[in-house]
Amino acid sequence: MTYAEGPSLVADHAFTTGQIGLESFEKVLSPSTMRVGIKDGIGCYSYKLPQDEQTKAIIPDQFRHELATAYNVNGRGLVILTSCSHRGVVNTIKQAQAASGVTKVHAVIGGFHLGPYTEDYVRRTVAALKDLDVDFIIPLHCSGEVFYELAKAEMPTKLLRSYTGSRFVFEG
Repeated sequence: MTYAEGPSLVADHAFTTGQIGLESFEKVLSPSTMRVGIKDGIGCYSYKLPQDEQTKAIIPDQFRHELATAYNVNGRGLVILTSCSHRGVVNTIKQAQAASGVTKVHAVIGGFHLGPYTEDYVRRTVAALKDLDVDFIIPLHCSGEVFYELAKAEMPTKLLRSYTGSRFVFEG
């Protein structure tokens, strides 16, 4: 296992984004909290948190630890695998683009964490994805039905529904 705070090459063909900044309209919806400190080797190091959070016992989870994995598929662009996108799917895409220097996004696959947000917020996300001109959008577990329905209406040829056992092949 390798720990890297910034973008990092994985197995000579993939890369992690490193920490995802909040660069777009997207914000963190923090329904959970986290305990500051390390216990039994697990937790967060207080010195890595902003100064105002370092001395608190419990803080809202800003998901600073979340990252994505991406591949640059020759001739097609990035295929980005998000986790839950707590820091925003658009922010995740922008971080992958910045880390790689590649602007074209062939596919974004993963949880987009839009279920808890208002329809207006979800519409802004759909519009941003449309502006990014992603070839394929494959929302998973926490993306929400509102996102799926709005994206289907706005980008019917780009949206793919994934189910258990679905397999996608992206070749360059």
